[in-house]
Amino acid sequence: MNELGAISGKVQREVELLRELNSALLTLEASALDRISDFGFSSDDVAKSRGFLLDFVKRLCSALKQESPPLHLQPIVDHLKSGMKPIKDWIEDLESLAGLIQSNNKLTDDSLAILEDILSLLDTQFTDDLQRLYAR
Repeated sequence: MNELGAISGKVQREVELLRELNSALLTLEASALDRISDFGFSSDDVAKSRGFLLDFVKRLCSALKQESPPLHLQPIVDHLKSGMKPIKDWIEDLESLAGLIQSNNKLTDDSLAILEDILSLLDTQFTDDLQRLYAR
């Protein structure tokens, strides 16, 4: 039963992270298209989304450089390390993305694609965890 509780707690944290990342990405995509008001976002929403994504990107980049990444980032780090794209390329992409976010410039299609790739990996991880939860 403890294992079921642990998986359930992990799934809940993943849901919250995915929700926040998706919301922040949508806000910055609207900003990149100069359509924040069309989507009902404010400049404050854009600033908060930039801050949230910057923090996440920096934590993920740092975790990729560590021998033992934090437990909450371990699954995505393992997934990135097992992929076809070299880790040094991920680190370079994340560092470049962090610089772009910090500069307050609009995100490019390439930088948005990096975020979308990471979200896709997190979504796959979440689906796997959810299947493990319901398989019990």
